Amino acid sequence: MNKLTDWLVAGVLASVGRRSCSKTFDQRITLGQRLGRMMKADRRRLAITRTNVISAFPEKSATDVNQIITGAYENLGITLAELLAVPVLTPSLLLDRIQIPNIELVRDRHLKRLPSILISGHFGNWEYLAMAAGIEIGGTVTVVVHPQTNRIVDRELNSYRSKFGNVLVSMHDAARTIVRTLQNGGTIAFLVDQHAHPERDPWIPFFGRLTPTYAAPAALAIRYNVPIFHAYAQRLDDGTYIAPLAQLDMTGITRDEDGVVELTRRHVHALESVIIRHPHLWSWQHRRWRDYMPPSQHYDGNRYGISEIE
Repeated sequence: MNKLTDWLVAGVLASVGRRSCSKTFDQRITLGQRLGRMMKADRRRLAITRTNVISAFPEKSATDVNQIITGAYENLGITLAELLAVPVLTPSLLLDRIQIPNIELVRDRHLKRLPSILISGHFGNWEYLAMAAGIEIGGTVTVVVHPQTNRIVDRELNSYRSKFGNVLVSMHDAARTIVRTLQNGGTIAFLVDQHAHPERDPWIPFFGRLTPTYAAPAALAIRYNVPIFHAYAQRLDDGTYIAPLAQLDMTGITRDEDGVVELTRRHVHALESVIIRHPHLWSWQHRRWRDYMPPSQHYDGNRYGISEIE
């Protein structure tokens, strides 16, 4: 994008944000649904979405596929509308909107200055989840983010994401901050459903297709002996969210590259399981599956390792 386009997009989002801030919670959901349906005007992205859903659920009818697609776009619009209304949100209002059962598992570790790794995906309202987690544990969550190409929008949205005390760090320059945070007993959060590096990261089955998946959460957990907790914000019929927190099973995980791959498989399976139950709440719009490499090349055990996370 050029600078003029960046400013135009930022202006549109600011206008939508002012409108969203003036709405009640229920009205904001309606606004978000409309925004989501408008996003379907991008035919290229819509085609990617449809291909992804059909590939993941080949047994579903055309009607079911269309319902998932519509729901996924509406979810994306609702999440955007709710994020843009963060300026009028307070901690108590946010916690009225989202519950995180078992969050005391991480809160207790925070109070004891023990590190934790939180993982989630682009599911439900992942923005609310990260903010609420920080409030609930009574401390800062360091959130690893993928920067927007539009720097004006990126700066504005990040100001909302950090309103309640969370710290954002770009995934492109996060290693030192992550390690220092864990060594100091802090809490790190990742979204684990983005397309990773096809040569550096392991290829993990996701809805029956191998796709490169970030090794960092598993590698960090193994190297620094830190538990991984996962949660996904399911939107309920009344528009509120529930995101049960669970600790990822690390039984039998070895302290080597094979252990990193197995632990990554486990958290991908957890994400896939929740998407199967609520497919309309995941963001099918992004290109999660892009490359194909012969199985023998997916992972050779030497492209990365827990010793490289310094």
